[in-house]
Parts: sequence; C-alpha cells; structure tokens
Amino acid sequence: MSIGSILNMARSGMNVQMAAIQTASQNISNASTDGYSKQSVETATALPTVFPYGSIGTGVEITGITRARDTLLDTTYRSDAASSSAADTTSSALTQIQSVFNEPSDTGLSATLDKFFTAWSDLSNDPTNGAAKSVVVAAGANVASTLNGFASQLNSLDQTNREAINADVDKVNELTGQIADLNTHIISAESNGTSANDLRDERDRLVDQVASITGGQTVERSNGSIAVYVGGRMIVDGATSKQLISNDDAPPTISYGGGTLPLSGIGGSLGAELNVSGTIIPGTMAKLDTLAKGIVQGVNAVHSSGTVYSGSPLTGSAAGNFFDQTIPPPAGGDPSLTAAGIKLDASLTSDTVAASGGSSTGPGDNSVALAISNLRDTAQTLTDASGATVATRSVDDYYTSIVGDVASSTSQANDDSTVQSTLLSNAEARRQSVSGVSTDEELIDVIQHQHSYQAAARLVNVVDDMMQTLVSLGQ
Repeated sequence: MSIGSILNMARSGMNVQMAAIQTASQNISNASTDGYSKQSVETATALPTVFPYGSIGTGVEITGITRARDTLLDTTYRSDAASSSAADTTSSALTQIQSVFNEPSDTGLSATLDKFFTAWSDLSNDPTNGAAKSVVVAAGANVASTLNGFASQLNSLDQTNREAINADVDKVNELTGQIADLNTHIISAESNGTSANDLRDERDRLVDQVASITGGQTVERSNGSIAVYVGGRMIVDGATSKQLISNDDAPPTISYGGGTLPLSGIGGSLGAELNVSGTIIPGTMAKLDTLAKGIVQGVNAVHSSGTVYSGSPLTGSAAGNFFDQTIPPPAGGDPSLTAAGIKLDASLTSDTVAASGGSSTGPGDNSVALAISNLRDTAQTLTDASGATVATRSVDDYYTSIVGDVASSTSQANDDSTVQSTLLSNAEARRQSVSGVSTDEELIDVIQHQHSYQAAARLVNVVDDMMQTLVSLGQ
C-alpha cells in the first residue's frame, strides 16, 4: 500500500470517465445515423492487492466497449421488413393492374362492350341500314382495340416489373459482396478479443436491406462472421458470396452458383416481384385471353351463319367471320384468340356485315343481329388457350368477374400492406428502444461522468497534499 497506488486508482478512474464521455459523445454525434447502435463502456473492478489483513482495491479497468443490440429483435424486424416490402410490392402491382381496367368509366371495356351489343340491337331494328352496319363495325373495332390496349399495358407492367427484379438482384449481389468483405474485416478486427462495433453496425444495416429484398436470414459464426441464407440456400458465408442471376423466363426465375442452381422460396420485394410476373400478371392476361376468345368465337358462330345481301336485285351469300379467326392456327397458337391479337376479320366491311339469317328469310330478317345483341346476357362456354372450360357465363358477366377479382385482390393487398407496415413500425420501435440513442439520456450520462472525473481529479489533489506533507516531515 502506497501513495502511488492511490494515485494509480485516481488515474484509472479518470481514464474510465474520459472513455465514457468519449463514448457518449460518439453516441450523440451518431444519434441520427442509420443503423447505428448505442455503445457503452463496460467496466470492472481491477484486481485487488492482497495483504495479511485483507484486500485493498486497485481501482477500475475497462473490459470493453459494447453495443446495445438484441438478436431476437433484429430477427423480428427483418422478418417484418420482408413481409412489409412484399406486401407493398404486391399492392402496388395490383393497383396498377386495376388502373388498366379503369372501371367503372365511360371508356372502359364494360362500356365498350355495351356499345358493341347496343349497336347490334339498333341494327336489328333496321337490318338493311348501312349506317347502322358501319356503327357495328366501328364498335367491334373498339372492342378489339380496348382489349389490345389492356394486353399492351399488362405487358408493359410485366416488363417494368422484370426490370425491378433485375435491379433487386443486382442490389442483393452488391450487398452480399459488401457483407462478405465486412466479415473479413470483422474477423481481423476482433482477433484480439475486442468488438468491432462500427463494422458490425454497418454489416447489420446491409443485412437489413438483404432481408427486406429477399427475406434472407443470418447465422453468426464463432469467429464473428455471419452466413446469409435465402430460400434455405447459403449465399454468403464468411468471405465468400454467391452471385444471384435473374433468368428472364416465363415465369422468371432466380439462380445462383454460376446460374446452375435454382433458388426458390424467396421472400421480400424480390419474391413478390417474381410472383407478380410469374402468377398475377399472367393470370390476369389468361383471363383476358379467355374473354377475347369467347367474344371472337361467340360472335363469329352467329355471324358466319348469317346471310349478306348485295346486288340488284338483292341476292344472298353466306357471311364470313366478324372477327379474325385464323384456322388452322399458326405455330405458337392463334393470336386472334387472345386479348393482344383480337381484331376484325380482314374481309369485314359495312357491306359484309350480316344482320339476317338464312337466305330464304330475305334482307329484312334481323335474327343474326338480334342473336348477337343477346350475347351480352347469354351464357356460353368459355375456354382457355388449351381448350379447357373456364366458365359458363356471358362475356359481359365474365368480364365483370375479372374486374371484381382484381378489385378484391387489390383491396386485400392494400389492407395487408397497411397491416405489415404497422407491424414493421412496431418492430422498429422495439429495436430502437434497445439500440437507439436518446440524446437526453446521453447528456445526463455525460454530466454524471463529468462529476466522477472531477472527483477522481480531486483525489489527485489529495494525493499531492499527502506527498507535500511527507516532504515537509522530512525537512
């Protein structure tokens, strides 16, 4: 026991308080830094000196600088972030699909079909009226044009979504490369037993982004590095990262390991984007194709059974198709039986529109025009591209069901997005309650550490007075 040991204890106390103030200053300066975790100085009593009569302390020592982080809260946050970004992506896509139909409106397909069937009804009132036949042709062309426009817009949405897939894949590859690099630096920095807090914060920030995009999960290794799994497949392990590859297939797919290994079970925004281009848009397009096929086949079946009158005196001849219906279909399918390919028959003019039935009934007969106008409410067998029956209902009713399904899905997606956003906000708040910096609390800590520092400094003065006493006694 000596005056020197007391001075050492005062010095250790001052060093600890200075480190604590410096750490608090670091916290305050990074209070708004994305991904920063509050840091704290961990201390312990220094080893005491043992005397025959007992142990006397030798002061305080710093055991480490730790960051406030809860692994369970991180896992919850990342899971909610993946669900939220997936819900947002799906909601956005369905909202855009719903806007394609633009129903109800005066320019939507429902109004266009109504005008088409009404034109046939008007023609049935005066089956020889050339002007009425011209209106029928124009209305039919408008139906085809509207469906063509739907298909074009859906294709554009699909292309935009595929570009988003490519962008997300590129982003994930960039992030995983950075995570692998940080793994290397963290292993090196922590080789002496200290914690690389700032590097770990940066790595966690990058992992948050990967989780939001892919739903990826992490496993920490004993050496401080982490492994990142997506869809149960490891894409980062230590210093190694595996690049994802976006395959522009139908449906789009993701692979890794040089493109030879398929990656499934992807979550987050990327998983939702794959679902949009792989299921949602193709499903909607298939329904529109079924609708277009039903319109073409339904109208043509009636129209081609009719008679066209021409010449003087009037003579009847068999009517052709109203809409194009190429038989046999060209390789790859018949484009005329799709929303993208529906169009009027090349030979159709106002003079070749059939309003009448068999030639024996004469040009005043209106049976064909009336039958086509009744298709608005007449159930017919609607089939998909493979010929399988999809529904037995009128084309107008089937289109209403398409719009209704999209509206219902959009509403559900919007609700899911709202719920997931709330869950994510709550998860972030819980995580911030642990890792976030409160500047008020830090300022209070600074004042406390300042007082402790001043007390340790006063102890130095006391030691100085004691030494001065000893010196005076020796004179």
